[in-house]
Amino acid sequence: MTRYTADGVAMARYLVDCLPTAADEAFERAEQGVDVIEAPTVAVSEAIWTAVNKGTIAGVEVDTTPNAVLRGLVHDGPVQIAPADEQDLAVYGSLIDHHTLHDALLIANHRVRGTDAIISNDGEFSSESVIWAVDT
Repeated sequence: MTRYTADGVAMARYLVDCLPTAADEAFERAEQGVDVIEAPTVAVSEAIWTAVNKGTIAGVEVDTTPNAVLRGLVHDGPVQIAPADEQDLAVYGSLIDHHTLHDALLIANHRVRGTDAIISNDGEFSSESVIWAVDT
């Protein structure tokens, strides 16, 4: 079993079925219960905000509600919420000089929980193992 940490963009693109191959395969394996996709609360919040407020995700028009997004990702979807704890915050503190608040929290959660890779297209995570890169 492989465990991943997903960022908000990856989850938003999952909702509109517009992920590149490697990321899409990770979500498919999680849907089947083979692998696990975790996301800190801040990343799930970003996905909700994006889906509700952006209007389009990866060129796909979106009209949804926060509850529908939460249902699609967590309740009926493959994402498990990985709440931040005191250990996450300690690691986060060592990252805030180098990353945005959200990126530092995601990296801290990934490191503390020991997930195998981050699913993201964000270059800020290049110091970590990442799935997505240039694959389209």
